[in-house]
Amino acid sequence: MSSLTDPQVENHLISEEGEVIVDEVRRHPLAFVTPTLIILLGLAVAALSFVIPPEFATIPLGIGCVVMLFGVYRALFVHMDRFVITNMRVFRIHGIFTQHKATMPMARILDISVHKPLMGRIFRYGHFVFESAAQDQGLRDIRYVGRPDERDLTIQTVIQRSGLRATIKSFNSGAEDDDDDDSTVDDLLTDEDLTAHDSHAESGELSERVFDTGAESTVDTEEWNTMELDVGYRDAASEEFRVGSALPVFEDSISAAAGEWELRWPERNRMQAATELMHAHRRLITDLDEKLRPLGLTYARYEILLLLFFESSGALPLVELTDRLQVEASSSFHSVRWLEENCLIERTLEPGDDGEVVAELTPKGRALTDRASHLVADIRFGLGTMSTSECHQLTALLSRQRRATE
Repeated sequence: MSSLTDPQVENHLISEEGEVIVDEVRRHPLAFVTPTLIILLGLAVAALSFVIPPEFATIPLGIGCVVMLFGVYRALFVHMDRFVITNMRVFRIHGIFTQHKATMPMARILDISVHKPLMGRIFRYGHFVFESAAQDQGLRDIRYVGRPDERDLTIQTVIQRSGLRATIKSFNSGAEDDDDDDSTVDDLLTDEDLTAHDSHAESGELSERVFDTGAESTVDTEEWNTMELDVGYRDAASEEFRVGSALPVFEDSISAAAGEWELRWPERNRMQAATELMHAHRRLITDLDEKLRPLGLTYARYEILLLLFFESSGALPLVELTDRLQVEASSSFHSVRWLEENCLIERTLEPGDDGEVVAELTPKGRALTDRASHLVADIRFGLGTMSTSECHQLTALLSRQRRATE
């Protein structure tokens, strides 16, 4: 019988994985007002049995008892409704005879809205609205949460400490030390500024120095040979690649680290290739962010706009958008929110009980995506030091690696 009066939250924890309760939230006492009024109404109806003829006394007495039992049931239902915050997830348990449990990992929480009506501000309660990559109706609306601001801060703290939401450094953080200007580079430019920026790009002020070959004159590439590589993709049986008979000789930290690696462990070439790839990726993202900064964008924001731009409807569910970006939902949270705040996309909830959150490109976002695409094309996506054939070769190699690991 204890299970009918106690939800036994501890039984739902993943103890072997170290899950602990951070906060167990009961419904605010004002949630018991309606059940209490129902019980009082039942008492009033039952009390009529004392003022009417005895032969009819059982009628109001029976009705009053039924109403009181219903009020007790409603009060017990409110008592059994628990919202639990752990170090891994949030979940809600409610129900008396039939118990329902809804769980949401911290990584899937995109946004939390806290609504405090006038009575809530007086009596310190509010309503939570959770927005996740895939809406779960059992956890979307949590009503009558006591001390909502403190509970919201608790959830945000757990997310931050678990490393699911990174701290983003502003592009102009370095300039702030030397400049007292309050403006931020993340603000979108006006249409006049963007037009002027485009005209400068057309006049060649944004031109980049382009090299037709990938090697400097000081790089010893020895002689070039050809080899066939089985790419195993579509109908092509093989691809011909131009490769050097030896790796280019660079005197840098990565080459030095690869040499030290070779003295101790095997797979020197793969170690050096992986390290070069990761360093090149970070440098490429930094360069593209720098070029997109005059438009108020980063490459992560631009990539979201581009995916929506390619859709005929200009819209995608957030779950599918996250899958295409191949990132965690929390990783795209800041970009999606920033784009929405700047009226470049809109987030809407599809109708129905299982409606998904859909991101839709706005006309303003479509125009900015077109301008940003012209800009990154003008700078050759930051790969201006590579020829077209070298880009094709690199694409085939990386595509083969990606497909092999998917």
